[in-house]
Amino acid sequence: MQVEWLTAAEDDLREIARRVALNFGYVTAEQTVASVTEETQRLADFPEIGRLCDEYEGSRRVYRALNTRHDRIVYTVTTDRVLIVAVFDCRRDPETLGDLLRERDDLNK
Repeated sequence: MQVEWLTAAEDDLREIARRVALNFGYVTAEQTVASVTEETQRLADFPEIGRLCDEYEGSRRVYRALNTRHDRIVYTVTTDRVLIVAVFDCRRDPETLGDLLRERDDLNK
């Protein structure tokens, strides 16, 4: 199965890396990006490993989430691909992730 990223999800990861670099250094930022990237690559072979995200009611899609140390990778699975919809720093307000996913519903048609 092919793994694809929404541009917005790529932007999420860049922003997380920027904040981590500012607060914890570039090495930690690189480790964060590598961790997220490795997890998303696993999804090509095991797309169902993430838990179902029931808490994002109101979204038109069924989302799954896979957590790394501080980040949540949110994705949806179709018949032929895994689409990374968002990468979310779990230290942020979790309610904002639901809002973010509802905004991105139109992007992952």
